[in-house]
Amino acid sequence: MSRPPFASPDEAPSGRLIRSAPYFPVPDLERPLEYYDRVLGFGCDYAGGTPPEFAIVSRDGLSIMLKLVPASTQIVPNEQQEGTWDILFWVTDARALHAELAAKGADLVYGPTVQEAYQWSRSGRSSR
Repeated sequence: MSRPPFASPDEAPSGRLIRSAPYFPVPDLERPLEYYDRVLGFGCDYAGGTPPEFAIVSRDGLSIMLKLVPASTQIVPNEQQEGTWDILFWVTDARALHAELAAKGADLVYGPTVQEAYQWSRSGRSSR
């Protein structure tokens, strides 16, 4: 059963979830931080350690955590573990976002598609 989101935090009951931040292990932090910024439009909100071992990037109020995991064999996308996606964002215009990312050189797997059964439009990008 689906409920509409609250229009404002004042309308929400106490204990309401207000944000989430998926976690991506990465074998190198510098390259993903540059890619998320330059190509995907995520700014770096926080980087911890010298050199950095953990970072939080965000775009449009949505965050992703990146954690340095030197043993790259420990990094396995959900899709390779019989899962589906590593992350899912709902967006206002999938085609416009796809065009923006393509223009910036994003590693896109496929273009926008419509999931009629779910009334979804989507666009795919490979894991980084």
